[in-house]
Amino acid sequence: MTGPSAPPPGIPADMPKALAARPRDVRRGLPIPPVNVHPDPRGGRRAHVDFTTINTSISTQLAAGRRCSLCGESMEYWVAFLGTPRAAELLRYTDPPGHPECLRAALTLCPHIALARHRRARADRPSAGTMPPGAHGSKPDGWTLGITRSYRSMILSAHGFTVYLPAPFRTVHAYVYGPDGRLSAHPATG
Repeated sequence: MTGPSAPPPGIPADMPKALAARPRDVRRGLPIPPVNVHPDPRGGRRAHVDFTTINTSISTQLAAGRRCSLCGESMEYWVAFLGTPRAAELLRYTDPPGHPECLRAALTLCPHIALARHRRARADRPSAGTMPPGAHGSKPDGWTLGITRSYRSMILSAHGFTVYLPAPFRTVHAYVYGPDGRLSAHPATG
């Protein structure tokens, strides 16, 4: 008997269609955002997936075209930014914007975000990623999802990063870790 297949464990059934349509990581079953696809480090033609590092060339192009960093599709009226409470306070992000629904899905899909005890790979490991200038690497007590209409980008060419500067947020959702170490599914809204 055929029919809709259940999503892999940990994948929400209500995942946005465009995100669900992305190629999947074989080991984890997670959709691969376009910003996590990198050129082959050995100079070959095969792309390399690294969930710990954002491909700044791709993320800058997507943001300039007002396309979601997670699914790659066009963003309509509302755009969202996900980051630390401090990033929301300063309205400065090193992670590019996306559809509000795609970034909400990232709250449960990305182990680094979803689990308080999940840590990034150590810097001495291959594919460990690079921390942006000014980042301290410590994990926040929670995450903030801000939704706005517009943003601008600023390229920090000396550092090889792009900074995304959203307009003031229309809606802010604050997510904190519960006693079980998992991110709360119910945000505080501001």
